[in-house]
Amino acid sequence: MSAETIINKIKSDADHKAKQIIQEAEQQAQQIKDKATTEAKQHAQEIREKGNQQAENKKKIMISQAHQQAKRNEMNAKEELIETCFTKALETLSSMDKSSYKKLVTHLITQGKKQIPGACTVEVASDTDKKIAQDRDITVTGTIDATGGVILHSKKGTITIDNTFEGILRREKHRIRVKVGKLLFTEDTSEE
Repeated sequence: MSAETIINKIKSDADHKAKQIIQEAEQQAQQIKDKATTEAKQHAQEIREKGNQQAENKKKIMISQAHQQAKRNEMNAKEELIETCFTKALETLSSMDKSSYKKLVTHLITQGKKQIPGACTVEVASDTDKKIAQDRDITVTGTIDATGGVILHSKKGTITIDNTFEGILRREKHRIRVKVGKLLFTEDTSEE
């Protein structure tokens, strides 16, 4: 074989080997590119899913907070309405006719005396209360700032019974609040 033939053969083998190496490199590059594309898509999908989950969680939190705020607003409105009822009750008590007022205060004094052994004294809210107490031979020791009613004291001062309208409402407020709440806010299910 001549030198030229050997050189051509080496050159041909080298070209063939170079083409083979280039082809393998291109295949490897394509595989790397395909793998990177797949991983990028997968990573993007994971990011989207994580973002969607975070958005869903945020939405649930916001809905929960809105429900809680609505309940607080409803409770505040109910409480305000109940307080209005108490205010209205005091207004009604303070504007009752004289005969009904006298009967009520007489009852409150009688009821209070039953709880105090022996003699007692009273503090009164009005001249009408003073007259009622004096008619029952009870000593009046002073006046009080109240819509109506009396405060009874044992002679030694160890027992005090607040039978003013405000005092009674204050003592009975929880029980009355429950009843008023049921009357105002219990839904009628009899028509269902």
